[in-house]
Amino acid sequence: MEKTSRKSGLLLHISSLPNKYGWGCFSHEAFEFVDFLEKGGFGVWQVLPFSECLYGNSPYSALSSFAINPNFLDLTEFLSENEISEIGLVNGISIEEYNQKKKLALDIVCQKYRGKFDVSKFLKDNNYWIIDYAMFKVCKEIENNKPWVEWKDCLKNRSKVAMDNFKLQYKEKIDDEILIQYLLDRQWQKIKKYANSKNIEIFGDMPFYVELDSAEVWANPKNWQLENGKPKLVAGVPPDYFNADGQLWGNPIYNYSTMSKSKYDFFVKRTKRLNTMFDIIRFDHFIAFARYWGVPSTSNTAKDGKWYKGAGVSILKNILEKTKAKFIAEDLGIVTEDVIKLKNKFGLAGIKVIQFAFDGIGDHAYQPHNFEKNCVAYIGTHDNNTFMGLLNEGNWDKINRIKKYLHMPLEEGNDRVIENMIVCLYQSHADLIVLTVQDILHLDKDSRMNIPGIPEGNWTWQLKNNLDYSLCNKFNDLAQTYARKIK
Repeated sequence: MEKTSRKSGLLLHISSLPNKYGWGCFSHEAFEFVDFLEKGGFGVWQVLPFSECLYGNSPYSALSSFAINPNFLDLTEFLSENEISEIGLVNGISIEEYNQKKKLALDIVCQKYRGKFDVSKFLKDNNYWIIDYAMFKVCKEIENNKPWVEWKDCLKNRSKVAMDNFKLQYKEKIDDEILIQYLLDRQWQKIKKYANSKNIEIFGDMPFYVELDSAEVWANPKNWQLENGKPKLVAGVPPDYFNADGQLWGNPIYNYSTMSKSKYDFFVKRTKRLNTMFDIIRFDHFIAFARYWGVPSTSNTAKDGKWYKGAGVSILKNILEKTKAKFIAEDLGIVTEDVIKLKNKFGLAGIKVIQFAFDGIGDHAYQPHNFEKNCVAYIGTHDNNTFMGLLNEGNWDKINRIKKYLHMPLEEGNDRVIENMIVCLYQSHADLIVLTVQDILHLDKDSRMNIPGIPEGNWTWQLKNNLDYSLCNKFNDLAQTYARKIK
């Protein structure tokens, strides 16, 4: 078979898959989504980070940079329908209640399957993170879920005697956390293998920063700029398209001088771990590799920050020498010459978002006729409004500019605008185009995944049913017509 470098893909996070027991997971619906991708001529499935969510149900707020969200475990492999129903896992409950009930279900899985699986190879392959993660999880439980900086000193400071005693005292709980990660990895590898067998690549995400209250910062705090366990500077972005006050993320800033001594081993290990789960890895917030926005930890908004020079050349050199994945640079935001040079130095594809292309009059780099070959192009990403939601906002100047670009009569409705823009995206020079499932279904703003800078109410959108295969012929035909399919 002759392969083309041109591909199309769909963006749908695991939690957005349909599931009668609550949010999406590594269940049969994931295999069915792969079948939909194949029938629609798609070659890529893009997902968000697999992280265990720490704050606001956000996959970008991770308890660990290496672990998989335990909520993704498909319980039907281990528990009967009656057992799951008795726990109360059903559609319609709040995300908070779901998290509590899923934790109860996972405890039952551990009770039933302790010692039933040989986890030795998984433990050996993942020894560089799994023990610290498991201990961190158990410590948080023992310490009433408080941040690690508020734990008793012997645990907070990882006293060797305290850690050795802790491992002995809580061995069963620690082993349970390892078992759950083993089972998650086992389930996901089956899905990934199935997707790859159908020539579908998995496109994942690596957030640039980590949370202060994470297993990695607790295990090796010297990699971050901390003083008595508290950050000196925190991460964010200055005022931008999404937020007039900027975005104050609060993540600790890396201690690059310390990390350089290990040749940025933390970054290398992160990408190696992600490469076991994904074929393509997106460097989220790529700008921070070149320059990062540091804000004093006492500030209330990101406006008080300033730019600092990043260590991107050294970090990327070590990552690309030691990891075989394909990498994408999420170069959205305030892109300056140093960012462009860094991306081009390593031959990384950047990102284009059509929704940003029609805010003003005239030519724009994000209009499809300007897309270079080496890029990933979207109508909108998980951080944007749905395209229908944007059109329904009623900004007629912008809508008319879009219609004129698409060479459409002004009286045409929004559904036709979406269809024509999808065709326009397929026609573009971009090697990879990615559509959100919300946009192929013409869903309104209520189906938006995330509003950047808003801490609550995000990340919970979910498909209620599997996608209708009747959609596949249209997208398969587009893939064939515009050479985005394996021939």
